[in-house]
Order: sequence, then structure tokens, then C-alpha cells
Amino acid sequence: MRADLHIHTVHSGDADQTVEQVLARAKELGLGAVAISDHNSLGGAREALEMAEGIIVLPAMEITSEEGHILAYGLESEVKRDLPVQETIDRIHENGGIAVAPHPYRIWSGLGERAVREANFDAVETLNGRSLDGANRRARVLARELGLPVTGGSDAHSIVEVGRAYTVFPDSCNSAEEMMMAIVDGRTSSGGESRSVGESFSYGRKCIGQWMGRGMKRL
Repeated sequence: MRADLHIHTVHSGDADQTVEQVLARAKELGLGAVAISDHNSLGGAREALEMAEGIIVLPAMEITSEEGHILAYGLESEVKRDLPVQETIDRIHENGGIAVAPHPYRIWSGLGERAVREANFDAVETLNGRSLDGANRRARVLARELGLPVTGGSDAHSIVEVGRAYTVFPDSCNSAEEMMMAIVDGRTSSGGESRSVGESFSYGRKCIGQWMGRGMKRL
């Protein structure tokens, strides 16, 4: 089963796709599951859980820690932003969730290698559809060196990006709970496409503009 575990919606503040559009596109692509992982909000995930039919929704959010973004899956309530990395992970675990290090080598929002090595992550995102191939390769090496499970996701902020990168689960996974167990047990792999160099130039310009518009503050 293929699942896109990193998708943003209008609840993120920097994406233009609705939850309804994401679910429709995921079904069109034949995905078995999605994780709506909006920035510091479970709003999109909760909306998806209410309207999803014929597709598994893994509740998620992308939390801004002091050093960068952290993906949380299976949360029952939101975790506060801007906390130290390990404290953020501890709160995710206390909330019944698992913590994944997304795009660790991204300049604007990645945690960086040191932070990932020093913290108690459950997995590493090794294929992000908005990261360059070199950064994704380094993430795979990092996960292998740390002996951590892997995930993949498009990091979609527009509908055309949904499904570009994904996590492969055993076909026996039939629920969000079983998906989380598969991640922790290391029974997943990542697949899909990385971002091209040309796409990165336009993405960088957009990020700089948004960053300055937020007063040089991370989402």
C-alpha cells in the first residue's frame, strides 16, 4: 500500500489546496492512505477524518521546534510549537504519537544532522518530494546509520504535488494504528520523486518572500 505521509492544506497557511481536494486526488492516484500534516495544526487532519471514505487518514501535524520541523503522527491533541527538539518529541510520545524527522537537510526548516542524531526520533523521512535528490540521499544514509525506520511524503502544498513521494506499507495495514506500528517496526520503505534543481530555484524565491513576510519567523 502506498501512502503520502506529508501533505499540507489551507490549514497550514502556506498551501492552497483544501482537504476535500487532497482526498479526491489521493483516491484518483490509488493511494491507500494519507497524512494531512499541516503546520502546527490538527485542523486539516480532523477535517479529513470526518469526510474520508475509502481511504485511511493518519492524523498528523508538522510541528515547528526550536531547531526545525518535526512530523508527528497519531496525535490526540496539538503539541505546542517552538519547544526544544527533545521536549517536542517527548510531548508527541506522551500524546500517543510517533515523531519523524522530515527533510533533515533543508536549509529553511530542516533540523540538521546533529539535532536528529541527538534526539529520540522514531523514524526519518528519507524521500521528500520537495527536497533535492542529494538531500534525500543524505537522509537515507542518516537513517541507515542511526538504524531508524523510514517514511516518505510529497510535502505537497498544491494539488499537483500530492503523491509525488510516498511511504510503502505492507498491504496488511488496514488502519492508522497498524500503519504507525509498521513504521516503528521498520516495515516501511520510501519511494517517489525528488525536486528538480529548476524547481528549487523558484521554491527558494517563494520561501524567502514568505519568510520575510512573516518577519523572518519559521512557519
